[in-house]
Amino acid sequence: MDRLLAGDPQAREFLYDRFSGALYGVVLQLVPIERTANDVIVRVYIWAFQNIGTFRNSGYHTLFAWMLRKTRELAIKEAIPETALTGAELMKQEEGMLQRFYLELPIKEQQVFRLCYFKGLSITTIARMLALPDEQVNELLSSAMKAFRKYIKESWN
Repeated sequence: MDRLLAGDPQAREFLYDRFSGALYGVVLQLVPIERTANDVIVRVYIWAFQNIGTFRNSGYHTLFAWMLRKTRELAIKEAIPETALTGAELMKQEEGMLQRFYLELPIKEQQVFRLCYFKGLSITTIARMLALPDEQVNELLSSAMKAFRKYIKESWN
């Protein structure tokens, strides 16, 4: 962490190598166009390198969770037009599109989607909470995210 704060290029390279695959996978779930997904992941790392000093007071226990939140935020911003309502605005509206999507999911997918997407919990943590194998949680989340991509494409295109 001290090396990242000092701007050490090797520490930055290590951070990229450590998390880029997982974060890029999250981006691709929401932004299936490779060139655009690449731009999002670059913005995530630029943000992380510029804001690394805020991590310790961010309330996040891990650097990965901190970066995952920003990754989802930037990917959603890219996937949903600027003029569309997002996040909390959609959930506040009784007939909001995100709420309608969420309620259409099967119950298990709803649980996993909510815990991962809204709470930022890891697959392992969700698996423990729901007493399910990690692989099953991963499959449920994958299915929910495929449905979410389809829903976004149909709703905003």
